[in-house]
Amino acid sequence: MLMSTDQPARPDAPPAAVMPGLAQQPLLAKALATTGSPAFIADYRGQIVWVNQAFVALSGYAESELLGMPASILRDGKRDPGHYAQAWRTVQRGHELRNEVVDAHRNGTPYTVEEIITPLCDEHGVITHFFVIRHDVTQRSQRSEHIQHLADHDELTGLLNRTKFRRELSAAIVQAGLNQQLLATLFVDLDHFKPVNDTLGHHVGDLLLETVANRLRGAVRNGDVIARCGGDEFAVLLKEMPDALMAVSLANKLLAALARPFILQHHKVQVSASIGVAIYPQDGADARTLLIKADRAMYDVKHNGGNGVRTCPHC
Repeated sequence: MLMSTDQPARPDAPPAAVMPGLAQQPLLAKALATTGSPAFIADYRGQIVWVNQAFVALSGYAESELLGMPASILRDGKRDPGHYAQAWRTVQRGHELRNEVVDAHRNGTPYTVEEIITPLCDEHGVITHFFVIRHDVTQRSQRSEHIQHLADHDELTGLLNRTKFRRELSAAIVQAGLNQQLLATLFVDLDHFKPVNDTLGHHVGDLLLETVANRLRGAVRNGDVIARCGGDEFAVLLKEMPDALMAVSLANKLLAALARPFILQHHKVQVSASIGVAIYPQDGADARTLLIKADRAMYDVKHNGGNGVRTCPHC
């Protein structure tokens, strides 16, 4: 919920829950206080006026710390403020709202809740309070995030996978077009990877791929994107480039990082890389075209002995 200084809704607002009669209030209060579902009541300004013990346990705040405070004290500060503003406008108009939000425990730990916010009206139909009941869905949210992470990332290296990289590239192209900026797509294929697998075993090959991923991470700029596309092939998205020469410079930096020997389980392994570069917008205006051209440029390097960088002026 969002604290506001707006006046309470007038009688012409949509119907909302009406406060129960005096005879019912003690029973209702007892039920709400003892229920296992976290709940609180805020006044029309969004300030907390009542909490139950389940809500105290969920939030980590003592009852005395919550009463009189704006409900915004609970937020983790990471969600778009516009979301809360829209939610506040909805309940101010007298509509019940079902919502999912991320709040912060008193110790700073984030948790996710589903909440139902119900406006409460007096006998004249004026909104005086908001009743909020919550359900902790943190574990479900974490499972969902973990599943999404697995869907978007390579299990071995932790880098993005090909599908997620393509989505990132498409989004970056749109942004680059709006900002009239250049970006580059690089395909990086290791040279002589198969002999490592064949002679030292797949476990060493996997270690090599993990170490390659780490070296790529260390060589690119903050904001650039790296993916493992499968096997010993990687892709890099370079954003916000002042000119195409920067892409070649960064590609050569990657080449140098991978040329240093790898020490893997007491084995000294030497590999190189073939890197193809495609530039937006001169080499293509969509993700598919850029990926195809960077791939072709990489294979040109590979067919000419590897260990080099090739741009794509003629692909």
